Amino acid sequence: MSNVYAVILAGGSGQRFWPLSRELNPKQLLSMFGTESLIAQAVHRILPFAEGGSSIAIATNERLFDELRNHLTAQPDPALHAVRYIQEPLPKNTAPAIALAAATFAAQDPDAIMVVLPSDHLLEDGEVWADCIGAATSAAEDGYLVTIGISPTRPETGYGYIMAGAALPQFTQGTATPHVAARFVEKPELEIAEKYVASGDYFWNAGIFVMKASRVLEELDAAGGAEANIADVCRWIAAQPAENRNGAEARARFGEIVSISIDKAVMERSDRVAVIPAPLKWSDVGSLLALEDVAPADEHGVVRSGRGIDIDSKNSIVYSTDRLVATLGVEDMIVVDTTDATLVLPKSRAQDVRMIVDALKEQGAPEVTQPKVSLRPWGNWMSLLQSSSYQIKLIDVKPGARLSLQKHHHRSEHWIVVSGTALVTIDGVDTEVHQNEGIFLPVGSVHRLANCGKVPVQFIEVQVGEYLGEDDIVRFEDDYARDDK
Repeated sequence: MSNVYAVILAGGSGQRFWPLSRELNPKQLLSMFGTESLIAQAVHRILPFAEGGSSIAIATNERLFDELRNHLTAQPDPALHAVRYIQEPLPKNTAPAIALAAATFAAQDPDAIMVVLPSDHLLEDGEVWADCIGAATSAAEDGYLVTIGISPTRPETGYGYIMAGAALPQFTQGTATPHVAARFVEKPELEIAEKYVASGDYFWNAGIFVMKASRVLEELDAAGGAEANIADVCRWIAAQPAENRNGAEARARFGEIVSISIDKAVMERSDRVAVIPAPLKWSDVGSLLALEDVAPADEHGVVRSGRGIDIDSKNSIVYSTDRLVATLGVEDMIVVDTTDATLVLPKSRAQDVRMIVDALKEQGAPEVTQPKVSLRPWGNWMSLLQSSSYQIKLIDVKPGARLSLQKHHHRSEHWIVVSGTALVTIDGVDTEVHQNEGIFLPVGSVHRLANCGKVPVQFIEVQVGEYLGEDDIVRFEDDYARDDK
C-alpha cells in the first residue's frame, strides 16, 4: 500500500526485564522469544503492508539510536537495514513520539496512513493480522482513529481495556470488523476485569493504532492547550533540516511540551475512534513472568532454559544464559542468571524488579546500563572485564567487513589478534596483524580494522582511559552510514 507507513516505538528501557535487559540493550533487542529480536519481529510484522523498509520508522531517543541501528543493520535481512529513524529530542511519552512521527510522515505524504506498533511485544501475525490491518486502513481512510483490541484470555488487571460498541461493517475485511470504541478503561480491579471478560464486549488495549497522520495532528489541534502545543512543536521540528531536529532549539521546544500518552491526549477524547476485536495471541512481555513462554514446563511446573538441574522445585522459572544453575526445593520463584548478574525473586514480585534497578543506579552499578554482548553491522563484541579506568573486550569481525574509520578522545587501545589476519590502519599507515600479534592505538589516533580474509577475525581489545563509554567515538568514514545521523 503506497500510502501506508509505520512507526515502531522503541524508546523504552525495559527495566522490569533486568538483568536480561540493560539501558543500552533494552527488551526490544532481546531474542529469547524466537530466532529474532522483538524489534526485528515488529518490523517484519508490518513490512508486508508498507512499501519497503524505508516506509517504516523507528522512533527512539538519542541514547538508544546507535544501539538500535547497529542491531538492525547486523541482521541478515536487508529490509531491516532500510528502516528510518526518528529521534525524539527528549523522552516525552507516546503522544509526542507519535505526533513527531505523524508530522514527519504528513510532510512527506499528506495522505499518509500511519500504523503505530510497540517494539517489545509478542504478537501473532498471519491471516487474522492481515485482515485487521486491511480493515483498519479502510476505516482510517474514512477518518477513524483505529486501535486493535486483543480478545482477553483471562481477567488481567495489568492491562487497559477498550469496550466495543456498534459495528462498522462497511470496513470489514475478512474476519476483522471495526466497532465504535465506546469506552477506555485503565487497569481495572480483578472483580471488574472478570466482568469485562465475561461480557465479551471488552478487549485488551495493546497499543496498536492505525490512523491518518494528519488526523492525529488535527485531533491534538482540536484539544487545544498543551495538546495543541504538541502538534505545533512536532510540525516545526519535522520542517527543520535533518541536522537541526535534535539541536538546541528543538530540544528547548520539545522540552516544554507536556508528557502524555496517546490514549489520554487523543484516543479518549475523540468521537471518531474504532476498535477491531482480534483473537490474536499477544503478550506485552511486561515482566520476567513472560519467560514462562520460552520453554515447556516440566511435570512440577518448572520452566527451565539453560544448563542446570532442579530437585524438588515447583512452579518456578529458571533462566540461564551461560552458567550452570541448580535449584533445590524452590517454589513459585524466578531465577535469572546472566554472565554478570543474577536475580532471584518470588513470582509475586515480578512487577517490582524496577526497585532493584533503581537501587543499583544509586550505587552506580554498570550492570544497569552496559550489556555484556552487543551486535554491530560488522560483527559483535563481548565485554570480558571492566573497571573505571580499563575494559577488556573480545571482538569478532565478519569476513569482508571493517570497522568505521574513527578516533577516541579519552582512551587508548591495544589490539591482540587471536584468530585470522587483520588489516589495521593507524593515522594513514596500514599494518597486517596476524594471529598472536598485537598493535597499540594511542589516544586520538585515527584508526580502523578490516577483515580482508575469508574467515572471521577475532581479537582482544584492551581499553585504557578516563572515560570508556561507547559514545566516545568520532567517525570519519563508515560503511554503514553511522556517521550520518
